[in-house]
Amino acid sequence: MIRALADSAVLLVAYVAAFLLRFDFGVPTWGWGRVLCGFGAAFVLGWAGLLLFRCHRLRARAISLRNLPRFACAAAFTVLCQLLLRYVFLPEDGFICLRPPASVAIMAGVLELAGLLALRYVRRLQLRPIEVADLLGRGENEVGTPAVREGFRGKSVIITGAGGSIGSELARQVLAAHPKRLILVELSEAALYRIHTELADRDAAGCLVPVVADCGDRALMRDLLARERPDFLLHAAAYKHVPMMERNPCEALRNNAIATRVLAEEAREAGVGTFVLISTDKAIRPISAMGISKRLAEILVRDLANAGDTRFCAVRFGNVLGSSGSVVPRFREQIARGGPVTVTDPRMERYFMTISEASGLVLQAATFAKGGEIFVLDMGKPMTIQTLAETMIRLAGLTPGRDIAIVYSGIRPGEKLSEELGISAAHAERTAHARIFVGHIPQLPPDAVKTLFARIQALSQRGLRLTVEDLRTLLPEEGTQS
Repeated sequence: MIRALADSAVLLVAYVAAFLLRFDFGVPTWGWGRVLCGFGAAFVLGWAGLLLFRCHRLRARAISLRNLPRFACAAAFTVLCQLLLRYVFLPEDGFICLRPPASVAIMAGVLELAGLLALRYVRRLQLRPIEVADLLGRGENEVGTPAVREGFRGKSVIITGAGGSIGSELARQVLAAHPKRLILVELSEAALYRIHTELADRDAAGCLVPVVADCGDRALMRDLLARERPDFLLHAAAYKHVPMMERNPCEALRNNAIATRVLAEEAREAGVGTFVLISTDKAIRPISAMGISKRLAEILVRDLANAGDTRFCAVRFGNVLGSSGSVVPRFREQIARGGPVTVTDPRMERYFMTISEASGLVLQAATFAKGGEIFVLDMGKPMTIQTLAETMIRLAGLTPGRDIAIVYSGIRPGEKLSEELGISAAHAERTAHARIFVGHIPQLPPDAVKTLFARIQALSQRGLRLTVEDLRTLLPEEGTQS
């Protein structure tokens, strides 16, 4: 009803404004009374155009440039009908209130088009902000727990990939625990600048150290670790976008597996206290280049837990809402444009967490590490991507399928219809935290890992010739759960 009243008001204002402009804001010779009487015909014709071209079906907040032809046709229809009335059906002066001057009819059509589009654009700007936490369908996990604050207070901490979504949130939460030193390692200068600038205003103790570096640079990592001697090394640097890594399997192998092994070896030599690999649920029975590379990274890191004093562990979790690689920013942009929202498959489902709760649980798991664990986070119940899209549309105050269309693009290379966490009693054991488990995941003998790493390095030399099928040959047979 409000939408219909707003559109009616636009038609009235456009009609009256056209007369004002035509007569230089003076009174038309036949008076305002007859002008307003003529508005009835203009109103009926205007609504006829809106109904004919289904403009009324578009909510004010769902407008986009692709809808412009509809409104242009509706306005043109109104103008054409008024001109037909004037020159064909009502040519006599006795019907002056129903046959405004041609210039007024045309000007009213232009103003009608501008007004209807402006109304919808302004209303679109009033879309309700979508809070990521609203998409979970459950409460968020507590962050900044006393155990985390106590575990990281006064400690020296290195975070790799510190400019990424998870890395930057880890940095925020570690800084809140008042570490002695917080070293931010990031290959992207721009990303490092952003997080360092953000945190610098909070860094009362001056503990921040920004380092532009590639984690796979052995000499540079050796110097950095020897200088800093960190208590914790949180390794978040990785390539995480599944379809992109399907197209670049060599880089997935080099950055996610080889660079991780190099960094872990240097961490052991430097006597780092705890090394935490940020892993993924896609490392369970992996089929994608990204999942395979992260599973290999887990194997290579856990192998080092058998010697030295460094406690090596990995933490697996699923999709993170609002991260740079998640669907949430893309859906938000598509909704703001008026749709459509693209979903790969209506059956596809994923586990979701917010960035803050995933990072908080990673830090909690780091304090539990004794060496060799793969921690698995309980992320609640899975959600279909279709449900996520519909929820976001509704949270924006719109109706899925009516205001915003949902279209299906098909499963992309490397994607599964569903992921798994492996936190059942048969696959994991509980820890002191209700949502952190230790997976029962077999580990290769040291000699087998040595042979595996040699094969990984040899395959990486293929460069662009390396295929995902080549990566699959690296995976050991580990039973049903890995």
